[in-house]
Amino acid sequence: MNKVIVCLLLGLLILTTGIYISTFLTESWILIGIILSGFGGILMGASSFFLPKRMVK
Repeated sequence: MNKVIVCLLLGLLILTTGIYISTFLTESWILIGIILSGFGGILMGASSFFLPKRMVK
């Protein structure tokens, strides 16, 4: 697998982990879950920027 797919899957894993952690109903766990979800979303968005390939005619 190339590094774009690895970053995309890693971002998805971090995003879902953050969502799961934020379901623990204490304030500190919710904050940690929000931070993880934000980082996972940024990682997925940054890696999906490089997915399309440019076509040279």
